[in-house]
Amino acid sequence: MSYVNYIEKTHQYYFRIGHGSAYRYAHNEDGPFTALKKPVAESRLTMISSAGFEIIPSDGPEPTPFKGINIGEKDQVEVFPIASGTPKEKLKYMTGAHNRAESDMADIDAFFPITRLRELHAEGVIGGLAGNYLRIRPSYSTTKTLKLDAPEVLRRCREEQVDVALLVPV
Repeated sequence: MSYVNYIEKTHQYYFRIGHGSAYRYAHNEDGPFTALKKPVAESRLTMISSAGFEIIPSDGPEPTPFKGINIGEKDQVEVFPIASGTPKEKLKYMTGAHNRAESDMADIDAFFPITRLRELHAEGVIGGLAGNYLRIRPSYSTTKTLKLDAPEVLRRCREEQVDVALLVPV
């Protein structure tokens, strides 16, 4: 099986566009990860994706862009709920912020595997699915992620009584 050496490709990309040093990834000494208190088959799951997709409304062909929540003069929380029952045909990838050499992003399940999650739930592998999944707009600001978006993700997960969060970064 082959894989994309994402870190090396990212370093090469940043050097190619003129950055004098390698991209600095966020590094955390501790994380909010917690051991499961019950089996996945008894757990409620949500999915969190950073893919740039939008929902196509029923009344038109063009997707409605997600809007951030203003919480200050310049800051926005950019965490958007997507009903877990949304048909995948209503989702459309909108940005080019992915490795275009490896994927054209035509298959929604490649970056937002709603079909697989529904199948796993129907098979009893997953106990339950949250009413909403989450899409986050990626930020290169660790501060914004830690102070604005991550607390909002946590708040929404708690509100939905989620036991497991599947992270699907793009």
